[in-house]
Amino acid sequence: MDDEISKSSKRKKKRDAEAEAEPGSLRRKRRRIKEQSVLNDEEEGVHQPKTRETQAAYEALLGVIQEQLGGQPPSTVGGAADEVLAVLKNENLKNSEKKSEIEKLLNAIPDSVFDLFVRIGARITDYQDGSNASGANGDEGLDDEDEEEEDSDVEERAGFGAMQVGKEGIDDVEMQEANEGVRLNVQDIDAYWLQRKVSEAFDKQMDAEQCQKLAEEVLGILPQVFVFCIHSAATILEKNNLIKYDRKSGYFQVTDLGRIASHYYITHGTISTYNEHLKPTMGDIELYRLFSLSEEFKYVTVRQDEKMELVKLLERVPIPVKESLEDPGCKINVLLQAFIAQLKFEGFSLTQDMVYITQSAGRLVRALFEIVLSRGWAQLADKALNLCKMVSKRMWSKNNLAWERYYDLSSQELGELIKMPKMGRTLHKVIHQFPKLNLAAHVQPITRTVLRVELTITPDFQWEEKVHGYMEPFWVLVEDNDGENILHHEYFLLKKQYIDEDHTLNFTTVLPVSFRYLILPVKYPPPTELLDLQPLPVTALRNPLYEALYQDFKQFNPVQTQVFTVLYNSDDNVLVAAPTGSGKTICAEFAVLRNHQKASESGMRVVYIAPVEGLAKERHTDWQKKFGMGPNGLNLCVVELTGERATDLKLLEKGQIIISTPEKWDALSCGWKQRKHVQQVSLFIIDELHLIGGQGGSTLEVIVSRMRRMASELENKIRIVALSSSLANAKDLGGWIGATSHGLFNFPPGVRPVPEIRIQGVDIANYEARMQAMTKPAQDLMDYSKAESSNAESAGNPSFLLRSLKEIEPFIKKISNEQLRDALQHGVGFLHKGLTSDDQDIVSALFEAEYIQSCVVSSSLCWGVPLSAHLVVVMGTQYYDGRENLHTDYPVADLLQMIGHACRPKKDNSGKCVILCHAPRKENYKKFLYEALPVESHLHHYLHDNINAEVVAQVIGNHEGALHYLTWTFFYRRLTQNPNYYNLQGVTHAHISEYLSELVENTVSDLETSKCVAVEDGDVSALNLGIIASYYYISYSTIERFSLSLTSKTKMKGLLEILAHASEYSQLSMRPGEEEVIRRLITHQRFSFENPDCTDPHVKAYALLQAHFARHHVAGNLSLDQREVLLSASRLLHAMVDVASTNGWLNLSLLAMEVSQVVTQRMWDRDSMLLQLPHFTRELAKRSEEFPGKNIERVSDLVDMEYDERRELLRELLKMSDVQLEDIEQFCKRFPSIEMTFKVLESENVRAGEEISLQVDADREHVGPVDALRYPRTKEEGWWLVVGDTKTHSLLAIKKVPLLNKSKIQLRFSAPAEAGKKAYTLYFMCDSYLGCDEEHNFTVDAKEPASPDEDGEDTEMRG
Repeated sequence: MDDEISKSSKRKKKRDAEAEAEPGSLRRKRRRIKEQSVLNDEEEGVHQPKTRETQAAYEALLGVIQEQLGGQPPSTVGGAADEVLAVLKNENLKNSEKKSEIEKLLNAIPDSVFDLFVRIGARITDYQDGSNASGANGDEGLDDEDEEEEDSDVEERAGFGAMQVGKEGIDDVEMQEANEGVRLNVQDIDAYWLQRKVSEAFDKQMDAEQCQKLAEEVLGILPQVFVFCIHSAATILEKNNLIKYDRKSGYFQVTDLGRIASHYYITHGTISTYNEHLKPTMGDIELYRLFSLSEEFKYVTVRQDEKMELVKLLERVPIPVKESLEDPGCKINVLLQAFIAQLKFEGFSLTQDMVYITQSAGRLVRALFEIVLSRGWAQLADKALNLCKMVSKRMWSKNNLAWERYYDLSSQELGELIKMPKMGRTLHKVIHQFPKLNLAAHVQPITRTVLRVELTITPDFQWEEKVHGYMEPFWVLVEDNDGENILHHEYFLLKKQYIDEDHTLNFTTVLPVSFRYLILPVKYPPPTELLDLQPLPVTALRNPLYEALYQDFKQFNPVQTQVFTVLYNSDDNVLVAAPTGSGKTICAEFAVLRNHQKASESGMRVVYIAPVEGLAKERHTDWQKKFGMGPNGLNLCVVELTGERATDLKLLEKGQIIISTPEKWDALSCGWKQRKHVQQVSLFIIDELHLIGGQGGSTLEVIVSRMRRMASELENKIRIVALSSSLANAKDLGGWIGATSHGLFNFPPGVRPVPEIRIQGVDIANYEARMQAMTKPAQDLMDYSKAESSNAESAGNPSFLLRSLKEIEPFIKKISNEQLRDALQHGVGFLHKGLTSDDQDIVSALFEAEYIQSCVVSSSLCWGVPLSAHLVVVMGTQYYDGRENLHTDYPVADLLQMIGHACRPKKDNSGKCVILCHAPRKENYKKFLYEALPVESHLHHYLHDNINAEVVAQVIGNHEGALHYLTWTFFYRRLTQNPNYYNLQGVTHAHISEYLSELVENTVSDLETSKCVAVEDGDVSALNLGIIASYYYISYSTIERFSLSLTSKTKMKGLLEILAHASEYSQLSMRPGEEEVIRRLITHQRFSFENPDCTDPHVKAYALLQAHFARHHVAGNLSLDQREVLLSASRLLHAMVDVASTNGWLNLSLLAMEVSQVVTQRMWDRDSMLLQLPHFTRELAKRSEEFPGKNIERVSDLVDMEYDERRELLRELLKMSDVQLEDIEQFCKRFPSIEMTFKVLESENVRAGEEISLQVDADREHVGPVDALRYPRTKEEGWWLVVGDTKTHSLLAIKKVPLLNKSKIQLRFSAPAEAGKKAYTLYFMCDSYLGCDEEHNFTVDAKEPASPDEDGEDTEMRG
């Protein structure tokens, strides 16, 4: 051991002496090259080249093997290279045997690759079997300089190993070299590295005691080495802008440049070179030169035997090369251009160096393009993208080739053009496979500084899978007028399955867009200043009952204080626009209390409109406790509309505070002239009015316009209070609802209680990869939040639990979702619409009670979850739009709502929000979040159904009436303020009048074509189809489809297909990954498609309907979609009944009624009727039907039994529990058991051709909601009375009746045209239960028509 140390000391002295004589820069460069070389590894069995020529040949060998193996680590490739070399150097094997042996290692290889292996092997002249293990026999062929370098390198490593275990630490010379950029590769430090260093230092001669001592020393110094290495690496990466490095905290933050380098596997040296030389004005010559400077080519040298061939190549490449022939950059530049041009080489050395280009060119030029793209340099980005395509396709770009001219030529003309007529057809096919896109841009001004551009992309080429694969990528670049800066860029993938569709891209900033006729919107007035007022105490309400409602706090916040007087002490219309989380709900409650105070004697009727159902449920729960019948409430009747017309009319009658969504209130209020309870509304509150500019905003606009018109025509005043987020055009909105300047409050976004909002962009085009990249910063933020708010109980706990697991265990046991149970055990909850309501309530309660610290919420629940937190992280701002087949940005309103959850009332003075988004969207979000944006109307896109409803309600009767109707809308007000947004080219009276007249004429014309309205002499009147569409609240296009598609011979399959293709189902969400699920779902159903397009929402509706009938379970988001399908199906089927009855189709009417029963009870018409019973399965139903002596086939068989007999039978036969028996008992009580009698009035006086009156008396015991646990919501029974002729299959009379305890109904229909007896059938059909329908036959004996004399006598007698 002492001898080894002595030798090491002598070598170190010799090295120090040589180092003093050698220049410092050269010494550092030599050492850096040695450390960075991939051939520097001295592991046993790895070949070490001894000269530059053999080193280049060996690296070429590694490159070829890497191509064959594909993505293997360097150690694997090196091992394979040694094995291949051993085979190639084995002189006892023939070439065929060598190839066979190599194929055992690398799989099958072509002859050309084997020939390349042989040529490379011949150039590796310093390979000796076994020489690499010890290095004993490998030094003979080295020249003096190489030998010295090799010895010096070995000694240097040996000395470093001795230094690690010594006590002197790192000397000044080593530290100085480290600061100059020499770094130990941290990835090399592992157990094997440690073993090698120990072996080098002590030559494997250690006893147990020395080994233990050595281990302690090594373990003591390793942390310092790691810290030093990591700090050094981080400093270099920060210098090259690859990361952001906080030296105090040691925190790393990735940069866009770092992501690009990591994605394309590029060294920091290459990035440093690009940072230094990239300029926006670079030309092609400089771009190719920059590529040649990449560090990936640092080992490429110019050999003497290559110069002659390089001179020839320099004359053949199109891009001039300025470097000298001795410069390696010249060689790389020539090789790149030769690679693109697919040139052949004469010598072998250039062929082997071409491996560098083959391996690296694609990723390097792609990285260059993305770096330039991120910097927004338009001209250079175009050049870099062009270079990417040339490298990818290995061909030069010909800019003077006009493809458009060849598109218009026929195959014969093309053949004549190239003077090869037979090739014309082939050439025509190939030309039309070239990816050609037709572009159309539509510009809409949002503000005076923000434009919205809608780009429509229409593919215009023939897709060939062999040519295009499954998708074609495109870059969409928006440049400024000078073509210097990129304003917006977007990556667009055209997929094979959507080749026949138009694609729409929306963004807010080479297709030239003209602004010649652009009219910018008018300037917006300044916002309302938030005054520095003394906060109002709760006692300002001056009513002990009211003050008791707000016991949780003593005073109102600044926004509430400023609006209090107008809302609570006056009856003016008010608009309160403030950021989310400002306490606007309490502002609405001021108006409710004012209304209650005034109307306490005469009664009150308040309507609150929530934009989405989730928010309506939240408000109903909150106000039920605050204003309802509870111990601390005001004993008011608070109700929430359901969407079922019969139920909602009852709720409207009894409710004092009615909570609804816009669609439900629109369905009830469209017939306001005939509904007195709608006319009695005294206070109308609209929450989140800014959503008038979003999806569904047209309905919100219609109901507000209707209430304003009602207020002007009725005697009683209707006060309108609107709540909104901050708006730029709040003055227009306030004027529209009738708010004066005293009632208009538009606070700026800066008053939000979330003052700290940070936006971090992630520059990754692929959605899935971008979301994956966001997980790390999101996790870091959660850890930071945990550390910031940790308490004594949760300190040291690695999970996010704020209480002990024992405390939370009782709640976890109640969770039905297994994944949710596991997550809650670690203090993390999640909420999405696929969870049951009970699971959602438990998670919300645990989070509010601070049992868990983190809750992950899907974006769709941002409106319906009443949770708040100190920190909100918005992880991604896009969702998948199945209708457009792309990822679309969240509406700004949704994003503002998410931000509003970041502040816990009564706990935080402020909140924090971090938004992780796609990098190109970052600047847009900055503008949207810190500036108030205007809202625009979308009513003109959804005008047909609203005009039809107003025609049915007799509000509109002609063209002038329709124009007058539009003047009440927000659309009319914004038309003059931002004309270009609505495609209006001027703001004069003539422009507006012409625009509105054309809009009304086109709308009425479409309604007339669909047979919803009739136009005669300028008067517009409703037809039967229009009345049906308005009554059932369905689209005019749907009722038109029903009218054209349904026939008297339509069967079950056809009816379901027509139902599924209703326009109401076109809005069903299509999510990624659902196609295969829907395809499997369809194949297992009763009716299936041959080649279903599973991306079509109508096909999805068809599959979900049948899955419901077959009782196939669907989970997650599909269950929510199924709920929407079922709720719409009931209305649509009732409309089908009316359409069929209008045409007199008896069989189709009865079939639609039966399908309505099937939808409610979730079973097919051919299934056992017993499946309607709770807890009954097909097995239990079969057992009941086969029970000896008691064949129970219908529900009525059970209903007719005595209570004890039925209970004993079910207990004995089906082994049911008491709870299950009680459920069945309740169902039997509610199941319709009707006693019905009927008679033909004045049957003896019926004459042919006259009207017959049929009176029906019905009596039943129990009347109530339908017992249908498998239907999504509570439903009232509906019944039809039908008179039909079974011989002619014609329907003569129909009436829809609500069934009470006792009902008396009259039906009128025409007697037969000829005298004599005529048989008819009376049907009594239910829309909710199967097996309770009644069918009765009766006969009418019609006498001969009366003569004119008899008519006179009859008239005289009646007189």
